[in-house]
Amino acid sequence: MVVMKKRVLVVDDSVFARKIVSDILSLSPDLEVVGTAVNGREALDKVEQLKPDVVTMDVEMPVLNGIEALKKLMEDRPTPVVMVSSLTARGARESMVALGLGAVDVMVKPHGSHSIGLDRYGEELIAKVVAAAGVNVGCLEVAPLPKPRSQIFVHSNISTKFPIVIIASSTGGPRALRALVPDLTDAEGVAYVIVQHLPEGFSASMANDLDQLTGLNVYEAEDGDELHSGDVLVVKSGYHLVFDRRGRASLNQEPPVWGVRPSADVTMISAAQAFGSRLVGVVMTGMGSDGTAGLKAIKEAGGKTVAEHESSCVVYGMPRVAIESGVVDTIAPLRQIANAINEAICRRSYDI
Repeated sequence: MVVMKKRVLVVDDSVFARKIVSDILSLSPDLEVVGTAVNGREALDKVEQLKPDVVTMDVEMPVLNGIEALKKLMEDRPTPVVMVSSLTARGARESMVALGLGAVDVMVKPHGSHSIGLDRYGEELIAKVVAAAGVNVGCLEVAPLPKPRSQIFVHSNISTKFPIVIIASSTGGPRALRALVPDLTDAEGVAYVIVQHLPEGFSASMANDLDQLTGLNVYEAEDGDELHSGDVLVVKSGYHLVFDRRGRASLNQEPPVWGVRPSADVTMISAAQAFGSRLVGVVMTGMGSDGTAGLKAIKEAGGKTVAEHESSCVVYGMPRVAIESGVVDTIAPLRQIANAINEAICRRSYDI
């Protein structure tokens, strides 16, 4: 049986970036680069002409930039897109906008200094493009942007035993988090931790983006942070986060786990030791198996576990592994995960 390769359109105004990305993707037996484009306008024309399965899209381009091209593409011909962004504050902010508009994932643009780590870069790029090419395009429809909440949250230590929810996500996660975070509540004095796989340097922009959508206190993690009810702590990209026995957070750059750093397993396992039955673990859309061992540790510590249902996942990888491993208490589609978390907190309290 002949397996058809996924067709890729590479869009970038840089000759160097177009060549590097095209050459890397051409190494994959699962991908075929069918064309390139130098700006967003040409990209839209090439999509109509070539009908690719997936597009890699630069953010900053002349004539029509990547954000405007993505908007038009999602309106006219929804197609999986991996954004390729410069590693700058502006690039990170615009990448968050793109992910909210329906892009599947984001990569840092290749440059000359990548020569030493080009193999690792290539593996990650190929994995993300292959995954994007197979996503449920229906999940890429742009949902209405939630209205920011007006209240200002004031820290409250309702109890020294307030519940803590750790949420893990990867491919498709930033957009899923934009839908979930506005529905999260502090009614029970809950604190939240988000472990999202992102390129290094991008987590601060995601935290700022999410902070605009909720009355909770969303911020990027730093060494020594202590959780308070109403906090939403975003783990810093490029770092693992662990909790000590006193519940204080620390960041490290130990080797990646499952090829990622931060790893949800690392954070969840340390949290299970620190917080025990106060925990609710959640695994959402993403490639791979990160989070399964963490949910197991949470469950063994007396906490509760939730996984996203296949129907709403952009990539049904991490939740599938967790569910098949038997460590998930509740399975819920994205729009019902907040309710599932609240119910898990109530059950956790009852069990205690």
